[in-house]
This record gives sequence, C-alpha cells and structure tokens, in this order.
Amino acid sequence: MENLWIFLILLYGVFKGLREALKKKATQSHTVMEVLFFYTLFAFIITVPFSRDIFSLSYRAHLVILFKAFVIFLAWMCAMSSIKRLPISLYCVTDMSRMVFTILMGVLFLNESIGVNEGIGIALVILGVALVNLLSGKGSGEKPKIYLLFLVLISCLLNSVAEITDKWLLSSAITDRWLLGTEHVATEQMQFWYMLYLATFYGLFILIRKEKVNFKKCVKSPCIWLLSLLFVVADRAMFIANTYENSTVVVMTLIKQSSVLVTILLGKLVFKEKNVAKRALCALLVVAGIVLSVL
Repeated sequence: MENLWIFLILLYGVFKGLREALKKKATQSHTVMEVLFFYTLFAFIITVPFSRDIFSLSYRAHLVILFKAFVIFLAWMCAMSSIKRLPISLYCVTDMSRMVFTILMGVLFLNESIGVNEGIGIALVILGVALVNLLSGKGSGEKPKIYLLFLVLISCLLNSVAEITDKWLLSSAITDRWLLGTEHVATEQMQFWYMLYLATFYGLFILIRKEKVNFKKCVKSPCIWLLSLLFVVADRAMFIANTYENSTVVVMTLIKQSSVLVTILLGKLVFKEKNVAKRALCALLVVAGIVLSVL
C-alpha cells in the first residue's frame, strides 16, 4: 500500500481532465463567476458531512490555508477566462506548463531531487507545450490571442504555489514546519476550510463587483453539481497522496499530466475541436515522461 498514492494521483489526473471539459461546457450557459462561485459552494456543501475535528487548528494553520485558497482564487479566475475563450484541447496542453513551475519549486523549497527519468519527463513536457503552440494556428484559423496564453501561464504559476503548499502542510515526512512547528493538518481539516475560504472569496468578489447571478439556474445545473463532486473526490485523493512519506511533488506533478489525454479526447468528442490529433501527439510526449517517472 506504500505506492497507493500513485493511483490516487492518477485518479486526480483523470478527474481533472473531466473537470476542464465540464468547465468549458458550463461557461457556455453560465458566466465565469457563476460557475466559480457555485462550483466551490456546492463542493463545500458536499464536504461538510465528511468533515471532522475541524475546529482544532491554530490561527497559523488557518493563515496558511487562507493563503492557499486566495492563490487558487486568483489562479482559477485566470484559468476560467482562458477556458471560456480557448479550444479546450489547446488550453489543457498549455496548462501542462505548471509542471515545470511545480517541479522547480519542489526542488527549491522542499529539497526534492530530479532523477534522470524525471529530467527526461520535464524535457518532454517543454517540447510538447512548445510544439502545440507552434502548431495550433496552422491552417485552422484558431490562432489564440497572446494574452489568453499569458493568463494560462499565470494560472500555472499560482497553481504550482498551491501544490507546494499542499505538500508542505500535509506531508508526514515533514515533522517541523516553519510557522506551524509540529502541528499536523489532517486532510479533512484541509479540505473543509480550503473550500469554505475559496467559496467566500468568490462570494465577496460577486458582492463587491455586483455581478449578476442567476441563483435558480445555477442550483438546477447538473453540470455545476457534477463539477463540484469531481472537485471534492479529486482533491481528497490528492490531499491523501500528499500525506505519504514516499510521495514527491516531482513525481506527483508528472502523473497529474494524465489529465491532458482525457481533456483532448473530450475536446474532440464533445466540442468537435480541430487540430486535436496534433495536440494528442504533443500530449503523448508527456505521457512518455509519466511512464518513465514511475518505473
């Protein structure tokens, strides 16, 4: 069972791929802010019955979780704006850039090392992302605007910060943390407060900006409810994987890229996107890196 975390992260990757496609689908009938707010609010509601011992955390732990929630709040704002306007298969391959950011942060801040296999995997991702951006507009008329790709890269950087924070908070291998000392944060506590803070940030944004929200339509949306369910299950799997001593950010980040195959497939089947075959070939470069990293 010591390698169960590999399966958990693979599950996270598959669900992440499904979520990206569902986000694209949801933004076709809802505003970006409606999706983000109700997506996180429903996820919090689903989480509540499975939460326990949630009031035992120190204010320092709350500050760190609040920081992670704010980072994701900003990251998802950038990501959803891009998902709404970019072909989903192009978005998901560009989004793999986060792998480079996360691995570098893992090495710098968690003292993880990069072996030969992981090094090859990183090189394959860089090559895949470069190729998909070079090929995306040729003969298809869908050359993306630069600012949208820039938003994806900002989202990648912020998500990487959040992933490092997860490992730092939840890893059983780190016994003495800066700011927290020896305090332990359980996965149930992490998920409860993180989702509550995240939903609060989006709710405050809607109130301050006076965004129009169709409450009744969102509550009845099966797409948003399904997004929330996938969010809860995927994040719980990821949080548990982070608690394993032998799990590393480097390898977990490589495995998460399995999401791209799911999203590219749905981009073709659901959204009838073009150039999917080229993007799938680019994604296969990353899959080769995943296989190498876990052998």
